[in-house]
Amino acid sequence: MSKKLLLILVTIIAAFMVTSCASSSKVSKNKFSPYYFYTNTNDFMFEMSRYELSQYITFDRLTYRGSYINDRRMTKEDLELIKENRNVKVIPSVVVPQVGFTTESINMKLYPTHDTIHRGNKKFDSNQYTRMSAFAPVFIMHTSKDGEFYYIMSEFMRGWVPVNKIKIYSQVAFSGIQQMPFIRVIKDNTTIGGVQYGIGDKVPLLSYDKEQVLVLTPKGSYAAAKMDGSYVIGNALYDEKLMKEMAESQLENPYDWGGKAGYRDCSAYVRDLWRVFGADIPRSSGLQKLVGKKLIDKPKNQEEFYAVLRNAKPYRTLIFFKGHVIMYGGMEDGDYVIYHAVNSLRNDKGKKVLLSKVAKNKLKEEKFMNIWKRVIRVSEISPLISPELPKEPEIIEITNIMDKISEIGGTQVLAENKQ
Repeated sequence: MSKKLLLILVTIIAAFMVTSCASSSKVSKNKFSPYYFYTNTNDFMFEMSRYELSQYITFDRLTYRGSYINDRRMTKEDLELIKENRNVKVIPSVVVPQVGFTTESINMKLYPTHDTIHRGNKKFDSNQYTRMSAFAPVFIMHTSKDGEFYYIMSEFMRGWVPVNKIKIYSQVAFSGIQQMPFIRVIKDNTTIGGVQYGIGDKVPLLSYDKEQVLVLTPKGSYAAAKMDGSYVIGNALYDEKLMKEMAESQLENPYDWGGKAGYRDCSAYVRDLWRVFGADIPRSSGLQKLVGKKLIDKPKNQEEFYAVLRNAKPYRTLIFFKGHVIMYGGMEDGDYVIYHAVNSLRNDKGKKVLLSKVAKNKLKEEKFMNIWKRVIRVSEISPLISPELPKEPEIIEITNIMDKISEIGGTQVLAENKQ
């Protein structure tokens, strides 16, 4: 069997495994919720009814009562103006989406506004859904009244994003780009072609050799980057040492609700680490607990919980509270180690300890042994066997990069996308 055929077969099998794993996360979640996990974004490539899109856009809502908008109390009129900007009345009877990619890392919002909506602490922006990585595929469904925001569907959430941070492609080019080989970033703050990427990000690959890679940029040009250890070709094969290095590289970074400032909250921390190995687990902790092999639900007592941890696999075991996820890091000097992006944690005396960062905690030493009382599930993620790309460099002569992408898609790209 040729290397190329073998690569195709392994890729298909791996894709099937991801879909099978993720499909369980749909249970008991209303499909209009932002935390509904889409296993097949291509469902949105063709069309959607006015009713369904309207339901997506209006399903989630905030209240003005008790809320602030930036530095002042929010009024009913404030909220009505923001809701009007959703532009729902002009949605056509049938919506045919445009497709494209984010040109940089951006924030996704519940409402189309740049204002911060909070309950007294600006750090927790109620209007912030999530942070999206650069070069993320998106389906553009609608435009806000002021023309500044697109309503988009993504691989794991949907919401409002800035118009000027999205590059629109033809559907042919869009499909072609997603079929391309790629690199996975394994170090934060990796800049390629003027675009900053973080751990887990995926960048389409044109060619590579021992010294450098040639990759596509979100805006349709190309850029070279040295083989400097900040990325791997394709998905990384699961490796406990690499997982630990990546987890610890983020220690002391600020805890960042929804990723608004460009850092991570608990579920984004876990998700980005696992993306490196080709496992696209859901974005929210509530859905992450539905993926993987369950080891235990609510433990009956402390001994039962720690008996599970003593036999659990480090870095592959996730511990869930209500609204929080922790990665188990195994034993160090007879102590239980956990990693998480966390705002605060109660110690064994019941005192709230403010951490507000990505932390590595030793449960005995730091007196957090009573966390077992908050545990609702412990589960294990099974790494996928990631396909490797051919070792020989693939030499591509680039004359018009968009023409090359159109060949992957099987037809010619529209003229406006050839620039």
